[in-house]
Amino acid sequence: MAVGKNKRVSKGSGKRGGKRGKQVETMARKEWYDVVAPANFEKRQFAKTIHNKTQGTRIASELIKGRVFEANMADLAIENENTHTTKNEDAYRNIRFIVQDVQGRNLLTQFHSINMTTDRTYSLMRKWCTTMESVVEAKTADGYVLRIFVICFTKKQDNQLSRNCYAKQRLVKWVRMRITNMITRRLAKLDISKAVNVITRNILTDALAKRCNTIIPLRDLRIRKVKVTRWPKYDAQSLSNAHGEIPVSKEADPREVEEAVEAPAVEAAKE
Repeated sequence: MAVGKNKRVSKGSGKRGGKRGKQVETMARKEWYDVVAPANFEKRQFAKTIHNKTQGTRIASELIKGRVFEANMADLAIENENTHTTKNEDAYRNIRFIVQDVQGRNLLTQFHSINMTTDRTYSLMRKWCTTMESVVEAKTADGYVLRIFVICFTKKQDNQLSRNCYAKQRLVKWVRMRITNMITRRLAKLDISKAVNVITRNILTDALAKRCNTIIPLRDLRIRKVKVTRWPKYDAQSLSNAHGEIPVSKEADPREVEEAVEAPAVEAAKE
């Protein structure tokens, strides 16, 4: 058989094969960035990420846009003795941010979604009650469309002797209608930053529970999930207003990379 006809044998795979290029350490071609949350969060720089340096037409600042980062709400909060707030109160929420702009080594992000942790969701489940979940599409004043999942449960009335506390279907529909109307009306007056504050600080859920408890006794009214289904056209000014003063990114000193040295040949074992 002629040389080179066997497709299973690649060219240059032997000892006398093709020339190897110069070996460069992988990390030497990369650079670090700080992920910056909007100004309505206490801790701004909450993560670091790595990306390849700009090479030719592959511009790093353009390729890194659109990345999504996830953090726990407790990691974005600073414990305050005056307000007596602890990080454990927000530990059941995971929040995501999407990169929209790059300034130096800072990645400016915007809100992407919120999820309640699985263990927290399962801990709310009980027997002998009705679970009500409402899905609301609300639009903010600056054009963001949010899909909000609200969950709540019925509870027993005072001095109730019955084991269960099931709700009639007409009351369930009434509660869902009130939740939808209140969320749509309130978020229509707020921009995305204020809407996130209202959701994460339980201001919206407290108002919903107060209004819906007049229909039927409820417990554990929570916003289980929030996600942005439609973004407005990118506006650099609105993103700059959401971030305000950007913290200074501290760049570490470059480390020296040593060249690899071949290991000494192992002597043959004596017979």
